Amino acid sequence: MGNNYHKLVLLAIFTAIASLLFLVENLIPKPLPFLRIGLANILVILVLVLIGYKEALLITVTKTVLGSFFSGLLFSPTIILSLGSSIVSLTIMFIALKSKISFSLIGISILGAFSHNAMQLFLVYILLIKEVRIFYLFPVLSIIALISGFITGIIAYTSYPKLKRSCDGVNTEAESIKER
Repeated sequence: MGNNYHKLVLLAIFTAIASLLFLVENLIPKPLPFLRIGLANILVILVLVLIGYKEALLITVTKTVLGSFFSGLLFSPTIILSLGSSIVSLTIMFIALKSKISFSLIGISILGAFSHNAMQLFLVYILLIKEVRIFYLFPVLSIIALISGFITGIIAYTSYPKLKRSCDGVNTEAESIKER
């Protein structure tokens, strides 16, 4: 019972922080509308590694829906792009985490950012702009993913040891990542 309560409290805290970071990042002026660091994804990565996929998925969906609701974008195409690419990104990060290749948190974060941007571009093509030239943005989005994934990965990496102590005993399916 105590473990489930502890896990629930941690997930509530992580979800609140991720949602807040999502909202705060929307307030930061951007030179391009799709240029985001993805600060909320720091929490998603940490929950994925420390607790598990299902819990990270819960935080991913909740922060996206809450952030979209409070930003006034809940019933816009933005939420479809954000949810679709976030779920694909989380799944790619999970596969990387479970693979035989030993990815660091920074590597996992970069893979997540890259897959998020690639999926968003694909969804924009399928749903909004049915013009092949939209894929000319791919190199730019790849560079943005490398930079943003590196930044969020560094923050996740430095936060990991402190949060690991808080999450001891609630790890359901995630394997503890070694300090790499």
